[in-house]
Amino acid sequence: MIRNMMNFLTIKWGDKYSSDYVNNLYHMVKKNYTGEFRFICYTDDATDLECEVHPIPDDDLLHPKYYFGKEAFCFDRAKFLIFNSEEWLDCEEEDKFCYLDLDVVVQNNIDEIDILAEKPRIIHCLWQPENQIDDRFFIETRGTFFNSSMMLWSYGQCQHIYYDVYDNNEIVFKTFFKGSDNYHYWRQRDFWKNIPESWVYSWNRGRYYPDDVVRFKFRDDAKICLFNTDNVPHPSTKDHVELSECHDKNIIGLWK
Repeated sequence: MIRNMMNFLTIKWGDKYSSDYVNNLYHMVKKNYTGEFRFICYTDDATDLECEVHPIPDDDLLHPKYYFGKEAFCFDRAKFLIFNSEEWLDCEEEDKFCYLDLDVVVQNNIDEIDILAEKPRIIHCLWQPENQIDDRFFIETRGTFFNSSMMLWSYGQCQHIYYDVYDNNEIVFKTFFKGSDNYHYWRQRDFWKNIPESWVYSWNRGRYYPDDVVRFKFRDDAKICLFNTDNVPHPSTKDHVELSECHDKNIIGLWK
C-alpha cells in the first residue's frame, strides 16, 4: 500500500447512469490529478467498468435495496456509506478521500486537494442568493446551501457522520427528507469547510450576477462543473439539463 494515498470514491447503483459515467469520471481524474491515487466505484454491477470496484456495503440499513422504490424520503442515503470507507476498504491512516458524483465534469488540475483534504470540505452553493436562507419555504423544506457532489476529508474525520446516521436513522431520514445535502447543512454545518469558491460552478444554475439573471456558459477557469438542481430554483431558470443532454462542445469534449 502506497502511503498518503488519495482515494477517489463514487457510487453507481441501478440503471440511471451507464458505465460510461464511471469511466469518463475516472479518466477525467486521471488526466487532472498527478498524484498516486485509487479510483473506487461502489457498485452492484461492475460490467464494463475500467476502475477498481467494490460492492456497495450491506450494513442492513443504507444499501439502496432497503429503500429505493419503497420510500420517497432521503433518496440518496446510500451516500452516507462512503464516510465509513476506512472500514470497507483497505486504507492507511495517512490516506485521504475525495468523493465525486457521477454527473460532474473535472475541467482542470485538482492536485491541490492533497492540501484541501486535510480538513473536511464540501461545496457551498454560492450561486444561490444570500437572502434565500431566510425564505420560509426554504426553511420549512430544510433547503441547503451545501452540495455533496464533491467532498474531501482525511482518514477518520467523517466516520462520525456514518455512525450518527446509522444510530439515528429514523430521525435523519424523515427530518432531512430532501436528501443528504440537507443533513449536512442543518446537522453538520459547523463541521464542513468550503471547497474554494473559484473551483466549482453549476451548469444549470450558473452564478447570480448583479442583474439577478442566471447565466449559462462554460467557465474555463473553474475545476469542477456540476449538473445539479436547486430545491428552490431561480425564477429565470426554466429548464434542467442533464450532463448527457448537454450540447456545449467544451463540456462534452472534457467529459468524453
